[in-house]
Amino acid sequence: MPTNTSSREQRDKSVDKPTAWACTLANLLAAPGLGSIAAGRKIGYVQMTLAVIGLILSAVGVVLVWREWSRGGFSEGLPTAFWIAVLGVALFMMAWFWALFTSLRLHGETKHSDAARPRDN
Repeated sequence: MPTNTSSREQRDKSVDKPTAWACTLANLLAAPGLGSIAAGRKIGYVQMTLAVIGLILSAVGVVLVWREWSRGGFSEGLPTAFWIAVLGVALFMMAWFWALFTSLRLHGETKHSDAARPRDN
């Protein structure tokens, strides 16, 4: 018979220190949200989605700015494509910092779980 687990039990799933470090590296060096997902945090899907949207907007904005610049420069002020690229970078950085804070929380949870764990002598 399958057992049902509440969302609180899944959210409170603690990880050991090596797993927390692996999740941190995945979050900060591979893709924001990837380590959060690996640690069992559903918020990682939101972080990753935000990062992907940011990357796409950045790439589209840079290509559009480059295309306009190669055609002879900008007429007046900065083009809209520039602000699209800036928005993309901002969204990606938001996802990255969010993943950083999630990683720091994972490390905080490992400290609490290590303190509660009895030591073998």
